[in-house]
Amino acid sequence: MDTTRAARPVGEPGSAVRAFLVSPAAAPRPLDVEVPRLRLVRMLAQRWERAVTVVVAGPGFGKTTVLAQAHRANLVEPRGIDVWVDCEAAHGNSVVFARVVLAGLSTGDGVRAPGARDVVDALIRLAPVEVSLVLDDVHEIPAGSPGALMLGEVVRALPTTAHLVLSGRTVPDLPLARREAAGDVVRIGTDDLSFTDVELRALGRRLGRDPALAGALRGWPALVRLAFAAGPSAPWRYAREEILGRLSAPRRRALGALAALGTASSAEVAAVTGDAVRLDGLARAVPLVRALDDGRYRAHELWTEALAATMAAEEARHLHRRAAAVLADRGDLARAGALACRTRDWEVLADLAVRLVNTTLSALPREMAERWLGAVTPTVADRPEFVLLRAAVVHAVDFTDPRIDVLLDEAWAGLRDRHAAVVLAQAVITAHSRADVGRLAELACRADHLPGPPTPMARLLRHSVAATLAEVGGDPEAALAEIVQAPVLEVPPVIALPTVRFHYHCLDMCGRGAEAAELADRTVGGSDDEHVRLASAVARWFDGDPSDLGRLRDAPPRRPGGVVGTARDAFVTAAFLAVIASCCGDEPPSCADPDGHDNPRDAALACAARAAVAVASGDEPAARRAYAHHLARWPVDVRFGERHLRRFLTLGYVLDERLRACWDAVELGPSHRRARAAARALVRARAGEPSMLAPEHALCFLPLPWSVELAARLTAAGDGEGVELGRWLADAVGPAVHREFRRAVRSADEVVAAGATRLLAALPSPPTHRTGIDVIGAMRVTRDGVPVDVPQLRRTRVRQLLGALVLTPVLTRDRALDLLWPGLDPASAARNLRVTLTHLRRLVEPGRSGGDATFHVRSDGDTIRLVGSAWLSVDLWTFDLLAVQVDQARAEGDVDRAKDLLGTAVGLWRGDPLPDLGTLADPDAGIEIDRVRAHHVRNLLDLGELRLVSGEAAGAEHLAVRALAVDPYDARGHRLVLAAALKSRDLRRIATARHDVLSALRQLGARPDPATELLLRQALPPRR
Repeated sequence: MDTTRAARPVGEPGSAVRAFLVSPAAAPRPLDVEVPRLRLVRMLAQRWERAVTVVVAGPGFGKTTVLAQAHRANLVEPRGIDVWVDCEAAHGNSVVFARVVLAGLSTGDGVRAPGARDVVDALIRLAPVEVSLVLDDVHEIPAGSPGALMLGEVVRALPTTAHLVLSGRTVPDLPLARREAAGDVVRIGTDDLSFTDVELRALGRRLGRDPALAGALRGWPALVRLAFAAGPSAPWRYAREEILGRLSAPRRRALGALAALGTASSAEVAAVTGDAVRLDGLARAVPLVRALDDGRYRAHELWTEALAATMAAEEARHLHRRAAAVLADRGDLARAGALACRTRDWEVLADLAVRLVNTTLSALPREMAERWLGAVTPTVADRPEFVLLRAAVVHAVDFTDPRIDVLLDEAWAGLRDRHAAVVLAQAVITAHSRADVGRLAELACRADHLPGPPTPMARLLRHSVAATLAEVGGDPEAALAEIVQAPVLEVPPVIALPTVRFHYHCLDMCGRGAEAAELADRTVGGSDDEHVRLASAVARWFDGDPSDLGRLRDAPPRRPGGVVGTARDAFVTAAFLAVIASCCGDEPPSCADPDGHDNPRDAALACAARAAVAVASGDEPAARRAYAHHLARWPVDVRFGERHLRRFLTLGYVLDERLRACWDAVELGPSHRRARAAARALVRARAGEPSMLAPEHALCFLPLPWSVELAARLTAAGDGEGVELGRWLADAVGPAVHREFRRAVRSADEVVAAGATRLLAALPSPPTHRTGIDVIGAMRVTRDGVPVDVPQLRRTRVRQLLGALVLTPVLTRDRALDLLWPGLDPASAARNLRVTLTHLRRLVEPGRSGGDATFHVRSDGDTIRLVGSAWLSVDLWTFDLLAVQVDQARAEGDVDRAKDLLGTAVGLWRGDPLPDLGTLADPDAGIEIDRVRAHHVRNLLDLGELRLVSGEAAGAEHLAVRALAVDPYDARGHRLVLAAALKSRDLRRIATARHDVLSALRQLGARPDPATELLLRQALPPRR
């Protein structure tokens, strides 16, 4: 039971996260030495009994100090784990906020774009140990920001073993009404935090001061402390005149820099002030300045007010500008912009606006940009920097908005001498989104006359503009020649990203799909955006490689209006997925009308998608009309449109003779040559000259009706490869293939109908009823959910062979003979196997005639196969699949789904699995039985912990008892029983559970791990 988890501060240097279990050294330090405030510590102790504790007061009320005292009280008598997060403005970004919290919880590795569900799931994973998540300075999270919205989702889904403490000057608008009505929220405010007379006297005694000195300060802790230091005169004046006035100018500037930066290192403060100042000395000389655990420092916000009245306006402006520059250089544009907005320094905010556009381009953080634009006054709103930012916001909302070019030209007029490259980059992205050749040509002229020496950014832009213009001109090869010269490694990756994405787009346009997929894997494989990561899978598919079929079939179309991507991104994704769906017999996503596009590129995408859907539905004439209509509007000699039609070359080649003639006469890239070969195979087959096509290419390049037609024509011609193609498609795609077989049987083309008939005879159609095979417990077979009692099921060898096939779906005949009849001669054993197989087929598929091949039990050469399908369910296969789905649901943060899946898995258990195989001398079967048993125990405990955190203590205890019945010494099981008993508050149950845990530990001769020890301590009888 030794599962020790060492308590330690977590996160990288500079992290605002600290996690604690039992280590006092890891605790946060208070701002100043204070009297123990036991009444507040007792109030905060209620956080272990309530879901949410809210601590709200202005600066200087000692919120952090009291939280630290409450934490130390928990170290003396632990109730659970404290996780502490110092909130920052950057936490308005929900992904950043979630990552910081997950770091504190020592989890979240590998989560690409974590959110609220990931945080909730991480809290649940700590169950049954209680966890208190303390969010200090929560007012730093901007109201209405994605981070604030994420916090609201966490509050809504907070498990019962987790407790949230929110401390700050204000608290975001959170869904607390239901919890408050249930008495599940503790609120601590200004009146609670103010010093009482007793505390004033105690502090006075500690400092040797008369409590009357601070009597007029209404118990405000920070000013009380200052009053005791300076007398009853106004502490504000004291702070300005006595403390700040006595500081040297470098130290005063350092304090101002520290207050502006929020938290900072000595080097960052020096960069703002220009002076080398030791911050440890500043912390000793100035109250309410503290060192953080990571070596950085923080000045209390009170000094911001005091400094405002002591620094000259010009000095303050200079300091704040330098601070904003430091913040921007360390990537904290959110705080830099907030500082500029607070000080109304529009010069700084204007520079930050250009930097924001420059570093985000196609992934503008709209919320931040709109917040900045909303802060500027009307007198400066027309500055070219803000016009540029406004254009970027409009583009993120709707790339077709005609105002964008007007705004960008206005920004260009004002910024061409300073930030021409930034404006031009945004203009190129917008023009390319619309495929506006005229605009791109104009921008190319501007790029050729950029002022100044050719910096990496300028060279990147020149090559990108030239490449974009070449691609829109219908020459992607020339575009590639330009794009490979772009210095993408000499600029930050976020700036290079649009160029890299255009690079693999051009490779795809040139028919070099494998190279495009490799580049996408290498450069955007780790993107937070699933649809960006999907680029490699799409490129592989149109290269003839269906290895990512599962990802493509599961991928949703991109939603417009997201942080990454536009409405056009959604359209492009839907078009590609519609074509892929037509190849698989799946329901395609809806696509736009081709006539709704005013450029041949997007019209080609819409045309191909519409034609593919028409072919898939059996209406090939409609598909031909779609291409004819498109080519009437955009003829073949329109190079830009023709090159985009090549992306779906098979469709155009089969459906339109003009395109066929064009593509037979040109040199094509490797991917396009493979697509043309697939199209030619179908065209030749229709002309009576069928030839085999690689099954993978038939799947990727041909809509499903066409690939089935090709298989049928091959089969009708007596070519056995037609049956192999049909079998491969059925195995790869599923029931949709047999639907196409049946539709082809009704074809007016006699050759296709005859071939489809033979395919149906050679490849058995799916059963008419659903069969269930249950091997977890005594073997049971069901038909359409009803258990059957037939003679075949009473035969031991039939049950053993079926159990062996469940474990090993492809079983060699020799292995079956050795397993079931090890003592018989080969001829007798083979005869027994034939008889047993006959009984097994009748058991699994009783309705088939003797001459028909069975669908689920197949014997091919030297192997016997149990083939899975939608008509066959095997509880052990479902059991293993559920394990994968549970892991996936938890990785996605869908805890409710994980709980439902676990409930299903637990419900499959009827006893030890595969009991018939247990009688055989087969070590592999024994290992498998042990594996399933251990996994069942884990499922019980996972589900029990999820129920515990949902407030179902009785259900959690029941599941833990069931787990201990299988494995009496499982540490998690004993811990869960104990935690559930504690939740019940039933002293007898608590005592019994504690006794059982201690008894198990004694029998094992083991010490409890820290989590178990914490629960045992809570389970001690109450003191009398």
